[in-house]
Parts: sequence; structure tokens; C-alpha cells
Amino acid sequence: MRRLAPLGVVLAAAALVVTVPAATPKPGGAIAFETPAVVDPIHTFGEPTIGIDPQGRAFVSGPTGTGTQRSVWSGSVDGGHSFRVITPGAPPTAIQSIEDPPGGGDTDLNFDRAGRQYFADLYALACLRVARTDDGGATVADGFLGCNGNPGADRQWLSVYDPPPGTPHDSAYAGPTPLVYLEYNNLVGPGPDGGAQWNKSLDGVNYTPATNGVTVATEATYSPFGPDGYPAIDQQTGKVFQPAGLPNGDGTYDLVLNVGTPDAAGNLTFLDKPAVAGAGPDYSKLIHIADNLPGSPDMLFSVASMDSARNLFVAWCVDSDTPSQRQVFVSAANAASGWKSWTPPTQVSDGSTTTGDAVNIFPWIKAGGPGRADAVWYGADKSVDPSSNSGQRWNVFIGQVVFPVDGTGAVNGGRGSVSLVRVTPHPMHYDGVCLEGTGCITAQGNRNLADFFSVTIDHQGAAEIVYDDTSNRLVQPGFTPTGNQTVDHAGAPLVTVARQSSGPGLLGTPVSGPSAAPVTSLGDPGGDALYPVLGGTNVPGLDIVGSSVSQTGQTITVKMQVADLSRPAATAAAVPGAALLQYVTRWQLGDTIFYAAMSDNAAGQNVFYAGKAQSVDLCSVSACFPHVLTYPEPGLGGTAETGSLDCPAAPSASTPCTITVTVNAADVGSPAAGSLLEEVGAYAFAASHPQGATTNAQALADNVPLEVDGACCYNAAVAAAGKGKK
Repeated sequence: MRRLAPLGVVLAAAALVVTVPAATPKPGGAIAFETPAVVDPIHTFGEPTIGIDPQGRAFVSGPTGTGTQRSVWSGSVDGGHSFRVITPGAPPTAIQSIEDPPGGGDTDLNFDRAGRQYFADLYALACLRVARTDDGGATVADGFLGCNGNPGADRQWLSVYDPPPGTPHDSAYAGPTPLVYLEYNNLVGPGPDGGAQWNKSLDGVNYTPATNGVTVATEATYSPFGPDGYPAIDQQTGKVFQPAGLPNGDGTYDLVLNVGTPDAAGNLTFLDKPAVAGAGPDYSKLIHIADNLPGSPDMLFSVASMDSARNLFVAWCVDSDTPSQRQVFVSAANAASGWKSWTPPTQVSDGSTTTGDAVNIFPWIKAGGPGRADAVWYGADKSVDPSSNSGQRWNVFIGQVVFPVDGTGAVNGGRGSVSLVRVTPHPMHYDGVCLEGTGCITAQGNRNLADFFSVTIDHQGAAEIVYDDTSNRLVQPGFTPTGNQTVDHAGAPLVTVARQSSGPGLLGTPVSGPSAAPVTSLGDPGGDALYPVLGGTNVPGLDIVGSSVSQTGQTITVKMQVADLSRPAATAAAVPGAALLQYVTRWQLGDTIFYAAMSDNAAGQNVFYAGKAQSVDLCSVSACFPHVLTYPEPGLGGTAETGSLDCPAAPSASTPCTITVTVNAADVGSPAAGSLLEEVGAYAFAASHPQGATTNAQALADNVPLEVDGACCYNAAVAAAGKGKK
């Protein structure tokens, strides 16, 4: 498990349990973020989603693509610093890591008040895989929705009705809770983009249609307006809200809101339900949020979120042929108006080439306390078409917007104030971002980021943002022999989490956490190298308890402390399929991922090496991109280095063994004195074969190294003094 230490984390035998970090800096000051944490140093995927349950456990999911028909679903017990794979199948092994059933598109997560988690995954634009875990991923129930004869599906989103005790009950729904709604884009319906198909479930696995006025067999007569727009739900009335753009005849768009009201059975009647059976939807009844926009607000996507005072927020980004109009806006409405009276749109991006968010895409929003919300987006520093390869540099931005409220906490109609902050410590993408979905393969555009990313908040109200970092520019050797990226696009989408560590949070009070200041070492608690990683037994030979990096002249010294490396045969035997034990420290310098490592076989034969990370690229409906990161051995892409393994007479987590890799600086980018090594993390893997020998067929089958433990992440100024403790 990747873990910053010490964090007061407690592991239960069958579930993920979290406690509050023991010691953090005092809160206050401007909004700032910790060192970003790498979610998975092996697997990459686009459009990542993050959620935090009532127990404070963080979860990330995302698709690895239609080519693999597989998605990643991971859980964390330490606020989003370290994650482990959740799977409904057998425990991951060194031969096969992720064993999820078919899927590979979009993904969404949501929770009820008890912390049960609901999951949805898209399978080949045809149907959905759904799942639920009641214990943080230790056990999973799963099923499928519509895979037998469903005519087509896309963009599935989840909402959960589960009102807290004491909430006024203004809903006609008379059944049990939690009631889970799953909405998807009905690709063959009559409305714009097909219309929305709403379904309901009491267990998160078995769903039935939940829209009044729909001909269920064919959906040929009516599907509610609003597919693709991310919905919100009101716990007092049970109403669901879905925003989306409605085209006008003159080329402009109105951003409108469809509202679904539940009946006693939980079935939803939407505002645009036809007045006459068999007729088309009545769009005149939709609520207008913003009118006469110069382009569609659904690029990508219009997103709704509700705060604790029942104010509804919507964030959107305008799609326009004029790049300077591609800005992010937020508006809000209170419950007293029936969510009909909206504040004037507040622009949260500043459109500045100096700031770096001149052109913006992929907005998301999370509301918190009364009148408060965090909007995030990807912003580029040049006022150009986002799909063009114009040398633009992309970053993640956050705009914390605060609307004035009255004595009840309701927004009062005034404009919001905005605190704008760049989140990413370095650009997370270069050049174009294709916005044509599956059409990107015909446009030969880079879709490695896919179509969205997301933000949530923790128990402090601190923003936690999951995003893709493709700045590594990785591409599999041989896939682009002439440099032409017609089919295969460079940049492994490394899934990364940034957590707010200072400044005002969304609960109205300052938040706190570790800074991103550089240090030279990081500790990690012992006893957390569990196999299986959920409910398993600690494996001392894979239990990383410390990591450090230092530089003297042209030599970089990388050290990893492991609880007990004196019994490699017993360590390998603990993980099915493990032929090799690999200990890797990886970091990013500029736009390149470097590493230093030791590989150990069951006989205790050690090899020390370093170099540049490489990738194995797989393909899907929108071309190819790096799916698996590798840290190659000597002769397979890495360079042999000198090193040592030192163990005390009785090794343990408190008196560990030390791996030392002595690296020629020229083999890892020749960092100058004071260079910043970003997002340094140390990892212990069990592998069935050398990483540098991984084939495309093995990557497709997910026969890749299995991470069992790690320490992540810190920034290291290699020539600077100081020792960090996170």
C-alpha cells in the first residue's frame, strides 16, 4: 500500500478503516496543496473519479479502455495517499493484478450514509457493470444492467437518496432507503444525444427502470432531457437534478435544468414529460440557468452539486470556435425558489495566458457548506483551439467560489467571489486534447485524458482532486517509429491525487496538511504490506518502512528500508506467481519519470539498476496510448548500477534491512544541484517476469507486477538538507 507515514492509520482485517492524521501543520493562509500522490505506479487510465465515504476512506476509479474491457477500482485509508485494488474476483496475484469483469468505460462511484459504496462501469457502449461493497472493498457484489438486448448506453452516473435522521421528509417516496439511482445516456432515444435513462435499485446491483412516461421496451417515445450532465439529488425532497445545454436556432445555447420528482415507488417524473402519451418531450418546462451562451455548455460536462443548505450549484464550460470564450462558469439557486431563480454566472477561470487558463475544458464541481463550492478544470496557457497541437501547456486549476447567503444559508442572488489557484506543480499535459470522444480515432487526436476528472472534499472540507498527468510523454518504443502519432499517442495518463493542505476549506474553516516543501526522506509504518491487500497477512520482505534520496557530485544515492529481506524464498512464496521481488523508487524530473531499483529472486540474487520508465501501449476505440508503466532491468531498457543490501542480525520494521542503489547521475537525467525530484515514491512489487520484458499480450491480460507496499510521495531537492516525516 502506498502510504505517507506516520498517519495514524489503522487497518482492520476485513475492511478499510481510517483515523485522523496525528500531527499536521497549523491551518491557515492561502489555498495550497500537498505533494501529489501517485495512485498506481503501474496502471494508467483516463477520466479518473474520486470519492470519500462517511468514514473518510478515499476511492478512485477509472477505465483502462474498451481494448482491455477493464477498469481500475482502488481504495485508500489515508486520505488519498495510498490505494489498493478492489476486485470482485480472486485476490490479485503476480500473474494477474486486476481481475474485474468486462467494463472499461467511464466509471462512477457514490456512497450511502453507512459507507456502502456503489460502482458503475460501461461495457463497450452497450450496457453497464454495477457493483456494491459494504466493507471498503473486502467483499464485492456485482452484476450487469442491460447487457442482454440493451440497444446502447454511455455516461452512466450514480445518485443516492439516503436522508440523514432529522431531515424533513418532503418526498412522496414511501419505500426503504438507501435508494440508488443510475442514469445513463440512452444512445438510441429520441432526445438530444438520445435522452437519459433512469434506473433505481435498493441494493446497487439489481436495477429497474425509474422514469414515468417511458415506453420501457424501446424507449421510442420519450427519454428525459439531460444525458451526460452530472446529476445531484436533494435529500429532503428526493428530487434529482440534471443540467445540460439546449441548442437554439441561432447557434447559441441555453443551459437548462431538468428535475425529476419521485412518486411513492421512487419512480421519477421529469419536467419535460410529454403532456400527451406518445408525444415528444416538452422542453418549454425546463428551468433556465443561463441563456444565449455562445456555444454548448456540455464540453465536457455540465456538472451539478448540492451544498449543506440545499443550494444547487452548476458548473459548465462553453464550447466555442472562439478560444477565448472557452471559460468555466458557476451559478447557484436556492431551494426556496424551487431552484428556479439562478445567480448570474460567475466566471471562475480568468481566461489569462499569464495565469495559464486561457482556454479551459472538463469542469467539475463539489459543493460544501452554505454557498461554497470548489470548481476544477484543465486549463491551457494559449488561446488556441484545445484540440490543436500548438505547444500549449495544460494545468489543473481550482476556483473556490463563495456566494453570499442569507440567515438561512440560502444563496441570495448575488455574484460569487472566487479564489483561483493552479493545483499542479508542473504542466500535466502538452499540446492538444481531442474533444470528439470515440471520434478521436478518425480525427487522429490525443484522447489520453479521456473526457473528465473530478474533485471531492474530506472531513475537513479540504479539496481532493484526482487528475491525469501525461507530461511524461511516454510512448512504447516502435509504436511511433517516425514520430507520427496517428494511431498511438504519447503521454501515459498517470492517475494522481492532489489534496488541499492549507487555506479555507468548503466547510467554512481553514484546513491543514503537509506542505509540498522538498525533503530528502520519508518514513512508512511497518506491518502494512498485506497479502492479500484486503484482509491479508503482512509480508515482511515487501514491507517498505523508509525511502530516501541524496546526491553527491555525479552520484545519486537511493535507499529503501524494508522490514526483512533475509528470507527471499519465503517472501516470494507468499504471493502466488512471484518469481521476482522488485523494489523500485520512482520520481519525475522535468517531463521524464526516472527510477532506481533492485530486483531479487527467490535465491537471493540481487541486481541493481536505474533508468527511464517505459510503457506498454494498448489500443481501444479512440486509438492507442500507454496503459502499463515499466521500470526495466539491465539489458531490457535499464542500466546496471552498483548497490548493496544490508540486514541486521534480527531484521524487523524497527531495525530494517537497507537497499542502497548508487546511481550514475547521467543515467537518470543528470539532475543539477538543487534540482527538484517530484513525487518520489518507493514501491515493493511481486512479479512473474522482468518488467522490461513485458509484452503487449501480457499487459492486455494484466500480467504485470503486483504492488504490495510502498511509501508515497514526497518532493526531494537532491542537494538540499532536511528530513521529512509525513
